[in-house]
Amino acid sequence: MRTFIAIDLTPSLRQQVESTQRRLMRQLLAQKLDRAVRWVAVHNLHLTLHFLGEIEEAQLSALTDRLAAATTHHLPMQLRIEGVGCFPNSNRPNVIWCGVGGDLQALARLQSDVTAAVRSVGIQGDDKPFKPHLTIGRTQRNITVGQLRAVGAAVAELAALPSHASAGTPDRIDEVILYKSELTPSGPIYTRLGVFQLAQR
Repeated sequence: MRTFIAIDLTPSLRQQVESTQRRLMRQLLAQKLDRAVRWVAVHNLHLTLHFLGEIEEAQLSALTDRLAAATTHHLPMQLRIEGVGCFPNSNRPNVIWCGVGGDLQALARLQSDVTAAVRSVGIQGDDKPFKPHLTIGRTQRNITVGQLRAVGAAVAELAALPSHASAGTPDRIDEVILYKSELTPSGPIYTRLGVFQLAQR
């Protein structure tokens, strides 16, 4: 099964990201670029800590035990939505993202321990450096170079606005989720396989 470990957004943080999505949608619609981007459904927005890929069901029990043990060493943290941008860059955008701010050192320690828990049961998963962000859209593969650059320019324009340069209101994060991801023609379906509470003060 295809799996990943993530932090779910609170309703407040989700609303902030949705607002950014809608502003970009309107901007691209005005330029007749509304079909250039596949937007992530609001209910599927999450902050990925570790993408595991395909794992065996037999590995689940040991994995959930290790994750439960790892998360008890971490206190809840305050995170906020901060900025918007593209990967790899605005000239060739593949992914449109919202940034994350707040207790980033605590977030990095949590992510490191989650990765250690994953690898302790023999799962490698994604080994890219951790860059906390929320994927909010992906450009379509069949668009032109000019359309790609126009999408990147729209994102850069929004990022430069004073209203977007400031950080959003922070909110408390107190759990980590292990998800199963099923890819379907109408979009991915995420199912919770485990919920791991961070330690209480």
